[in-house]
Amino acid sequence: MPHISATLTKRGINLKGADGLRPGRVMLSVKGNGIVELAMFKRGYDGEDFAADVNKFGAKNDIKALKRALANTQILGGFAGGGSGTVVLPRAGSYTPFSIGQRGVVMGEPFMVRGAKRSSSAPSTDGRILAKTGPSWGGSSTLPAKGSFLFKNKATTGVPHFVVLQQVAEGTTTDQVLEFLQSGDEGNPPWGLPAGMETGSISPGKSMTVDYDLPAGQYVVMCFFPDPQMGGMPHSLMGMLEMIHLT
Repeated sequence: MPHISATLTKRGINLKGADGLRPGRVMLSVKGNGIVELAMFKRGYDGEDFAADVNKFGAKNDIKALKRALANTQILGGFAGGGSGTVVLPRAGSYTPFSIGQRGVVMGEPFMVRGAKRSSSAPSTDGRILAKTGPSWGGSSTLPAKGSFLFKNKATTGVPHFVVLQQVAEGTTTDQVLEFLQSGDEGNPPWGLPAGMETGSISPGKSMTVDYDLPAGQYVVMCFFPDPQMGGMPHSLMGMLEMIHLT
């Protein structure tokens, strides 16, 4: 399976392994301080347009800009620095790496994927995390502490999602997490523990596999993607929370 390596620097995003690719599944590994994701834009819309729309939403909570970005973009997944897994490049065309962080949107140089699609089945995984309508979570209630999971955003959700796994004290409830999130408190919650991870986003109908290595214990699954139908409210504040255990 082809392997793309993405490095997020202060100057941008450097890719290795993106030359000569055909459509299909690829391994993606990320280095640097932040999350690197891959996107495919509709004809007539490009990375510059995407960055402008996302930055406008971030600065002014401009919902029209958010909706325009989502209507013209397929987000295909990505990983935080040190993370890896597989993503699918669905067809021939131009793909663009990007990262959203404290500096707003950082765009990498587009790369071309050409030719017929390779037959490339998903690697075996230890469980599933499914983003469903509601918004809500489904999938495995337990996972091994080290392994890989399939993250799938069902086509019916209508919006992108990403996965945050945050370790919590044993016995913590989703009601406790929701109460803290909705309070606006920026301190550390009493139930919060240090371990956790975050993935990049995927558009509806897309999936990726995610490698991870975390301490055993109880985790809350969250997504903070802004919902365009709810004034940009992050999905977790709408109750998109689920408890799972890593054993």
